[in-house]
Amino acid sequence: MEFQAIILCGPGKGLEPLVSQFLPKALLPIANKPMIYYALEWCQRAGLSSVIVACSSNAEPPISKYITLGYNSIQTSKSMKVEVFGHDGETGSIVKALKDKIKLDFILLPCDFITDLPPQAVVDIHRNQPLKTIGTGIWYTNTLDTIDKKTLKSDLTIHTPISNPHPQLLDIYHRPKGNDQLHVRMSMLWEYPHATISTSLLESHIYLFSRKTLDYDFGDADSASIITATSEKGGSGESVRWKKPWTFVVRDIARDSWRHSNSANRDTVGVYVVAKEHNFIRCKSVSAYLEANRLILKQSSYTAPPTTATANGAAIGRDSLVGIGTVMGEKTSVKRSIVGADCVFGRECRLSGCVVMDGVVLGDGVHLDNCIIGNGVAIEDRSRLVGCTVEGRYVVRKGTQSKNEILRGYSAEGLLDASDEYEDETLEESDEDEDEDDDDEVDEDALVESEGEGIDADDDDLFDRN
Repeated sequence: MEFQAIILCGPGKGLEPLVSQFLPKALLPIANKPMIYYALEWCQRAGLSSVIVACSSNAEPPISKYITLGYNSIQTSKSMKVEVFGHDGETGSIVKALKDKIKLDFILLPCDFITDLPPQAVVDIHRNQPLKTIGTGIWYTNTLDTIDKKTLKSDLTIHTPISNPHPQLLDIYHRPKGNDQLHVRMSMLWEYPHATISTSLLESHIYLFSRKTLDYDFGDADSASIITATSEKGGSGESVRWKKPWTFVVRDIARDSWRHSNSANRDTVGVYVVAKEHNFIRCKSVSAYLEANRLILKQSSYTAPPTTATANGAAIGRDSLVGIGTVMGEKTSVKRSIVGADCVFGRECRLSGCVVMDGVVLGDGVHLDNCIIGNGVAIEDRSRLVGCTVEGRYVVRKGTQSKNEILRGYSAEGLLDASDEYEDETLEESDEDEDEDDDDEVDEDALVESEGEGIDADDDDLFDRN
């Protein structure tokens, strides 16, 4: 069973102000390599022969340039063809638009994941699924306390027990707000009385699907009316079904497996949860991005700093990485940090636990602790920053003292189109779902708590338990 890969490159609104119209999310450096490099390497290890990188039309030129002049130039093996595809729209419509380019079963990937999970393990899980499994989704749990928990927004994933030989996805919901109840479909519970709800599973946005998914016939009882209504407007019912986030498409396929009278013959979606001994990070927030850099740094073999950085006696720890062309002044110290190329540091600078991108200039006596410094930033003499994120090209004035602040020169609002969020989008219920939900409503007490990822005590206000 061969696969093609589709790597989705969203705008990364959660990574502002690090991303901008000048630096797409996919090219944001992690340990001095563009983020997308790690997704491409994962595909390379999987032995894939074809990869399509899907991005917005604005991001297509710089990403294409990197693939052509950067990634392809450093690969010793030319067996994997990489093609960039610019498209503005939801992830479901992007996948559908690639139908003619996809000749094999496909793996859908985000550009922002960092993991030590072998790709072959994921492929083998999918290969061993029952015949009627049309696709397999990968979920994970956060095991890193250093990532801001507020940025880890998990939806409610309903599935058959993970202890089953082949767990199956049944439904996905947004978390109810406040004291609202969670309403699920009675028809699902009749067919799956031991359904499990997970409040902590996070979507990896890695999916392995059959090629026939692109011709999927949604078994929706309302599909005929949807097609008719759309045709009257000169559109197609198929476009309505796919013009949504990919998570919605997967959810609708999962619902089809139990919602209709002929559900016994419907395709199903498998569930695989990454084992806790593996690291898995999605760089969807600044804190996750910082942790991804640290993880790569720990896993990488030691690379000696360039002689330009040590010529004046700067002390650079073996737990740090420094890019070529960077110059450091005397008595400067760098620990547990990543420093990009062509930076210039003054005398007596101190860096600890930082990520510093290319072309940064530090004056004398600058101290940085757990900071992320964007491309081309200038930080003047005697400044002290702790836990700060500094936008590219920003100038930090002499003697600035800041802690846990975002330093930026302008608002990035409006630079990113909310309709093009790709894999960064948040799942939202559509009007269509409300119309088709005719089942009786039940509350969460009818469900079984998931082993190891169930409802925490902190979630007591999430459901009506009366």
